[in-house]
Amino acid sequence: MKKIKNFIEKNFIKSKNIWLAYLLAIFFGTFGLHRFYLKKNGLKMLLITVLTLGVGVIITYPMLILDLIRIPSWVEECNENNLTPPTEKNIQTNQSNKHINNTVTSTNTLSESLSTSSSLNNSLGANIEETNSSNIDRPRNSQVINYDFKPKLQPVMEFKPKTKMKKKSTRTKTNSSKTIKISRLRKLRDDYVVVDIETTGLSPSEDKIIQLSAIKYIDNKEIAVFNEYINPHTKLSDFIINLTGINQDAVDHGKELNDIKDDFISFYGDLPLVGHYINGFDIKFLIANNLVIKNVATIDTLPLARKLDLENAKLPTVKKFLGINNNSHDSLDDCHTTNALYQFAKENF
Repeated sequence: MKKIKNFIEKNFIKSKNIWLAYLLAIFFGTFGLHRFYLKKNGLKMLLITVLTLGVGVIITYPMLILDLIRIPSWVEECNENNLTPPTEKNIQTNQSNKHINNTVTSTNTLSESLSTSSSLNNSLGANIEETNSSNIDRPRNSQVINYDFKPKLQPVMEFKPKTKMKKKSTRTKTNSSKTIKISRLRKLRDDYVVVDIETTGLSPSEDKIIQLSAIKYIDNKEIAVFNEYINPHTKLSDFIINLTGINQDAVDHGKELNDIKDDFISFYGDLPLVGHYINGFDIKFLIANNLVIKNVATIDTLPLARKLDLENAKLPTVKKFLGINNNSHDSLDDCHTTNALYQFAKENF
């Protein structure tokens, strides 16, 4: 280590090295870094290059060629004049050191003259003690604050799509000739709409929505409910009937999707949509059925459920954990379960 230290001091600190100057000229010569290294006003080349962009590069090439010829003489000159002239800062430092030395000398003389008088010594001792106590470094704010609460995300009271929002990622989906931007929010809000749907299958392009439910929350309080059965104009499979509890008669007497589309769009307005696995399932069906016609923000509660460290993150499992007793795979009941998980996450995560 000592040899390496001596080598660095000899070649890079105490003297200017010719091969290092050449390397700087080759790799950074356009910007004049070799001139900085050799104290030859490299700032001029830097300004020429930056201010004139591409033209500056062309201008500095002839200067660089001349510099390569002059580098040996510059290195020799720098090594001969290794002692740099004192800067203004060094002068000020020297003056302050002289002032300190003079002050120390005068203080010693004063203390010798005061040693003959006991009363003055006591007074001086008191002053010195007071001065030392006042010069002790103290923290700017010495008050200790004990926080007795759990950390909690601060929700935004009002949702404005045009403002900057924390989001995990942004995807675009095409609906007819329009492109809809989906912003996945991380920050939990006070104003939102919980959404859930029941469908005839898993394919947004082939299967149909048979139940659409939404609950609007303002300042975390339920203020409105949207719940409609929708006629898919197809026969429900036995699997869907057993899973959702929705029979054929309920959907046959349900409303047409086009009749409730405008009501649903006006229901959620500009509020973010909260749902369990909404980014992977619900939002795809909503867009495919023209129930979302503009840019929308979503908050998925599935990642929140995974933080509970349960056997799985499905809503029925979460429902048991939270002690909720309602029907699973009923979109309105699932909205209530999703909101309970959402509020639990706000209070505990």
